[in-house]
Formats: sequence, structure tokens, C-alpha cells
Amino acid sequence: MANQWKDLPVECWEMIFNRLHDQSDLESCSLVCKPFLALTNCLRLSLSVIYSALLIHGTISKLIHRFPNLNSIDLSKLSGDLDPVLVDLANSISYTSNLKQLCVSNRKKLPIKGLKELGRKLKGLRVLTCSNVILLDDSDLYVIADLFPYLEELDISNPHSVFVFNSFRMASEAGKLAVTDSGVEVLSMKMSSLRKINITGNCLITDRSLVALSMNCLNLEAIEMENCLLVTLKGILSILRACAALSWISVSKIHIGRSSSGFECLATSRRTLQKFEVSSLSISDEFLFMLANASLPLNTLSLCWCTDFTLSGISKLLCAYQSQKSISLFQVEFLTDEGMNEISQYLRCLVTIRLSGCKRLTNLAFFTLARNCPSLEEVYMENTGFWTKDCFHNGVMNPRIRVVDFSSNWYLDDESLMMVALMCPNLEFLAVRYCGSLSEAGIIYALEVCNQIRDLRFDGCPGIKHIGEGAELPNLEVISAVGSALNDEGLVMIGSRCSRLMKLNLQNCKGVTAEGLHAIVKNCRSWREKLEEVSSS
Repeated sequence: MANQWKDLPVECWEMIFNRLHDQSDLESCSLVCKPFLALTNCLRLSLSVIYSALLIHGTISKLIHRFPNLNSIDLSKLSGDLDPVLVDLANSISYTSNLKQLCVSNRKKLPIKGLKELGRKLKGLRVLTCSNVILLDDSDLYVIADLFPYLEELDISNPHSVFVFNSFRMASEAGKLAVTDSGVEVLSMKMSSLRKINITGNCLITDRSLVALSMNCLNLEAIEMENCLLVTLKGILSILRACAALSWISVSKIHIGRSSSGFECLATSRRTLQKFEVSSLSISDEFLFMLANASLPLNTLSLCWCTDFTLSGISKLLCAYQSQKSISLFQVEFLTDEGMNEISQYLRCLVTIRLSGCKRLTNLAFFTLARNCPSLEEVYMENTGFWTKDCFHNGVMNPRIRVVDFSSNWYLDDESLMMVALMCPNLEFLAVRYCGSLSEAGIIYALEVCNQIRDLRFDGCPGIKHIGEGAELPNLEVISAVGSALNDEGLVMIGSRCSRLMKLNLQNCKGVTAEGLHAIVKNCRSWREKLEEVSSS
């Protein structure tokens, strides 16, 4: 009987492995036996390469030989010269023929030589991410456009180019130091299949770039352009009018006046816009009323750090779009518990809500959301006014809520956390970072009631030294306790209760010593088994 599992067909194991909660679980399965190793290698579709993996295998070609079905490779975590890595990748074309996505972010400059070799042999690349590149300019965009004309998604966000732009510098010189309209224009003409582009943080881009994209990339579905300070309302309107497929727009730091002249196109031609994200903007209730009357298929709304609108405007907007799945309202100063009670009646389809910095919201707002939003799964209320206000949950329970983040609520206490645990018994993620009024009592109770928690974060909590003793917590895989009061005794309890623990962050925990670390390795079964695997190999 004990060996019958070996007789199961490979197809059965493939079905089982495909239903695992996280791809990281495949790593544990791969250690069981050689057949499982071969199967899990075939099931892996994405790979994030780290230096230690290259060190073990020698070259990236030897590494990817293990994974014949890869379609996505992330090289953003590798430091140093990427050119030889990409050349080696290009020379392994028989193993990279399925590659659709490549990430080369977080670099000083783009690895042009390697990209040229890869582009010469690989014609199927559809997604290229090169964000956070320090020296990114127009010449880089020319190369990308020539090498990968069939790209559908491109991310060139947040470059860190340093330049001086003054009256003595010709505009033509700017393209040698940063991305400008000239680069985007060439890009748009050669990459007509583009569906999504992120140009956030490219400070020399103007309305010219948006006009070029709207004229040449007619299949454009999504554009992110936050912190593009030279973009105006005129450019945004050109995109809205011309791109019939546009479903997502994200913009920040422009002015939308009370008249919102030109936005009538939302009501006449914009029938595909599903995701509308704006930040650091001055917007009016009149604009929100116009948006409400546009009859869009809107399901995601984000108004972060925006000013000059009121409860009346947001209430009418949400009344018009009661199929909202995700809402973000950051630092909305007028939003109170009473206001949340008013707008929550329109949020029965809501899945995710982010209310960071809304300091007039208390635990009453959370209870209102849990009661009135039956589809709610994720609640983020960092840095709000969460505290034990006189209110009763009256047996209200929302078993669908899986994620709760109450970080930076200094007055969140044990009583409040206990009430939250009773209302959300199926929590999987709980973050109470920098909640100075919490003690072990609140955490112990939450873990007892919500025994499905997989990720627990109590960084910067001076009142939490341990998670208590008690029954095993087999689902708890991640604990972050950075700068908390966690001590050696607490580590012993974690080791004895968290048999499947995979990640533990103890940075700046002054109560932790080598003795405590030795104890958790000794008591935690998952860590002990990994050490045994290493020692026996």
C-alpha cells in the first residue's frame, strides 16, 4: 500500500501538481524523487534567475535545459553584465523557442549586444520589461523597435536618467540622455501590434508621444503614464478618442478642471474602458458626474492622493458602477465611517478595497464593509484611524475575506483584532506592522480563530514577543517580524507550531540570539528536512 502512489500515471500527478496553491510548492515536490523532479521541471512556465542558480549550473543555457516549457524569464535580480547571459540564451534557441516574456529591469543600461543576438534568433517575444534602467534614451527605443516589432507589451517605466535641460541645450540633444517624444514616435510606427505600454516616470514625454501612440497603435488596450509631468489633458483626450480598444488608463499629476471640456468623448466613444486610475490630481465632482453618466464597463477605480472632489461625487460614481471589483481611495480626507456606510450599499460586487491614509475611518468602517460587501476578499486599511470605537459586530461574519492589512494603525489593540478575527475566520494574510498597541494576546487569538493564515506580518510591533503555544499551524508559511520584540522563546514556539514555515524575517530583532536560531532549525520540521536533504546530497 505504501508504494501504490508510484503506480499512478504521470497524467494524474500532473493534474495534482497543477492544483497546488503556489508554484513554490513544486520545489518541495521535486525533492521527493527523480520522476517528480522531471515532472515539476516540465510544469514550470516561468523562471526568475538568481546569481546562486547561475553559479551552480555555470551558464543559463544549462539552467534552462531543466525547464523545456518556459515561456517567461526574469533576469532583473542578476547584477553585472547581462550581455553574455542573453547571448547564451539566444544560442539555446531550441529551449527558448516558447519564450514570450523577458524582464531585464534594474540595470545601469540596457544589454544591447545581448538583446540584438536574442532578437535575431527569437521572433516570438511578446512582452519586454525594462523598467528602472538608469541610462535609458531614444537610441534604446530604436533598437527595441527594430529587434522586436511584434511586441504586444512594453514597460520602460521609471528610468533614472540624469541630465540638465536648459535654454542652451537643443531639443535634439535630449534624446541622447533620456527618452523623448522622438523615441516614442519611432517606437509607435514600428510596433503597431502594441497592446500595453508603461511610460511612467519619463519626464520629457509630452502630448506628442500620446498622439503618436493613438495614431499608430490602434489596438492599444492599456497605458500607464504616471509622473509624466509634460503630459496634458489634450494628450490624454487624444488617446481616449482614437484607441477604441483602450480598457485601462493610469495617469497622475495633471489638472482636470471643473468643466472637464473634451471628456464628453467618454460618453460617446469610450465603451471599453474598464480600469481608470488617477493619482495626485485635482478633480471635480462635475468630472465624476460625467464619468458616471458615460455608461462604461468600469470595474476598477483608483483615486489616490486626489483633491477637490467630495462624497457627493464619489457616491454618484459608485452608484452608477455597482459592478466595481476593485477600489482604491488613498488619503481621502472627507471620508468618514458615515460616508463609508453610504457608499458601501453600492459595493456588493467589490472584491478588493484600499483605503490607505483615510484617517477618519475607524473599525466601524471595516465592520460596515464586512457586512455590506458579500464578495469582499481583500481589505487594506493602513494608516487609518482604526481603534476600538464603541461598536458591535452583532455576529456579522464574512468568510470570503482572505486578506487584511491594518499596518501603521498605532491604536489598533487586541480587542479590535479579536473582533476582526471573529468576523473573518478564513483569513490567509494578516499584516499588523507598526501597530504599537498590540500584544501577544491579539496575535494568539487571531491565529487560534483564523487557522488558515499563511502569511503573518507584525514588523515593528514592540508588544509582540511570541505567537503563543498551542496547536500546530500547518498553513503558516511566512512570518515577518522585522524590528519587533520577538525573542528566542518566540522562535522556539514558532519552530514547534509552524511545521511548513518557508520564510522568516528577523531583521533587527534584538531579542534573537544564535541559540534561538538553532532552536527553530531544530524544532521546525520543514527546515530540518531541507537541511537533511542538503547534507545527504
